[in-house]
Amino acid sequence: MIERLKNIKEEVLDKIDQATSVDGLNGLRVRYLGRKSELMVLLRKVKSLPEEQRKEAGKLGNDIRKNIEDLINEKVRSLAVGVRDHVIDETLPGKKIQAGKHHPLTLFIRKIKDIFDGMGFEVIDGMEVEIAKYNFDLLNIPRDHPARDHWDTYYVTGGRSTAKTKEPGEQLLLRTHTSPVQLRSMLQRKPPVRLIAPGRTFRHEATDASHESQFYQCEGLVIDEGIKVTDLIGTLKEFLKNIFNEEIKIRVRPEYYPFVEPGMDIDIMCVLCGGKGCSVCSQRGWLEMLGSGMVHPTVLKNMNVDPKKYSGFAFGLGIDRLMMFYYGVKDVRLSYSGDLRFVNQF
Repeated sequence: MIERLKNIKEEVLDKIDQATSVDGLNGLRVRYLGRKSELMVLLRKVKSLPEEQRKEAGKLGNDIRKNIEDLINEKVRSLAVGVRDHVIDETLPGKKIQAGKHHPLTLFIRKIKDIFDGMGFEVIDGMEVEIAKYNFDLLNIPRDHPARDHWDTYYVTGGRSTAKTKEPGEQLLLRTHTSPVQLRSMLQRKPPVRLIAPGRTFRHEATDASHESQFYQCEGLVIDEGIKVTDLIGTLKEFLKNIFNEEIKIRVRPEYYPFVEPGMDIDIMCVLCGGKGCSVCSQRGWLEMLGSGMVHPTVLKNMNVDPKKYSGFAFGLGIDRLMMFYYGVKDVRLSYSGDLRFVNQF
């Protein structure tokens, strides 16, 4: 037995020395120190040896067991330290953690708010789910008005407004513009007012490089005594100058909108192609940037404003398109792609 104990010691010491992993050492621990291991079986047989051999074999076996256990524990610690030193060097600077970034639309909305805030406008917000009364009817677009065909609307299937809206039973829709926010805000305000309502809007239309079915819009409303068309054009020119930090060439075209009279579109020369024509401006060199006009007297009445005393102008600009011009983005669909490579550029 004594000879076999010495052989086990030599065998296990050699294996411990050759072990290169903690898993391998744990395997040796089970093999040589486990309850069914040969060493433990021999130690249990010591009591059956003659008295003169029992003392020597018992002491030798226990010493070998303790020696194996100590050597395995020491080797496990040395391997763990080696792994730790390999992975973490406390003298090295920490790895830079990638931080999130604001979406370019968020950055641009903030820029628009700051500009209009400096011009004395109040920023207001409202619901994205609306009722037809505020989205159409009070804006001089009744149910049978042909202008409703201009807005391909998303209606909420099965959705009905509640008594909380004070219009129980009317079908809900996703707002096609932010004009309803202005209408609702005028229920608690009296002229003079200067408001902007930036927010997301929805229209069921085909998408291309400059059109999306959801987009961000900023509508403005000014009501006071003696407001003229020149005030409207001057305000918009000043806004565009502040956006691009330079004079932007614009053109004014007459356009029909049921809620303004007269109505007009403001185009800006495409800054991406310099007016030569590209996919964003549909090869025209100009891009329609916003619709505007003098608030229709009927709409003023619906706002509880006396059209004989007050006049006003309104405008609606596409935030997505302005953002594209400002940052040189050539496809509006990138804003809604969810691709971090796009967002991380800003």
